[in-house]
Amino acid sequence: MKRILVVDDEESLVEFVGALLEDAGYGVERAYDGRSALEIAQSKRPDLIIADIMMPVMDGLELYREVRASAVTRHIPFIFVTAGRMPNHLPADVVTIRKPFDLETLERAVAQLLEGGSDNHRLPSSCLN
Repeated sequence: MKRILVVDDEESLVEFVGALLEDAGYGVERAYDGRSALEIAQSKRPDLIIADIMMPVMDGLELYREVRASAVTRHIPFIFVTAGRMPNHLPADVVTIRKPFDLETLERAVAQLLEGGSDNHRLPSSCLN
């Protein structure tokens, strides 16, 4: 089972996205700031990180740099989600999704990064409402 770490300081968003991913058959770890997410990434080594860019304690870009600096986590792909302005210099190897995002966009990005575009894991469309 592929494992995804969802990190955002908006607890409701973490819980919503986490539930959708679990319903689609993924294992989900949750964090509410970058520092906690880094600890989870180092100990659990998820297959994908979905992170907000703007967070307290450690923002998403700092989290990205720390993950990339470690030999055990540098391979983990990232999806950044943000409602704020996009930073001028985002890393080239990340997918960026603007909030609010639609379920289909998130589903495509997750499938592309984890399954090479496979439809083996589908987020439930009933959760759009």
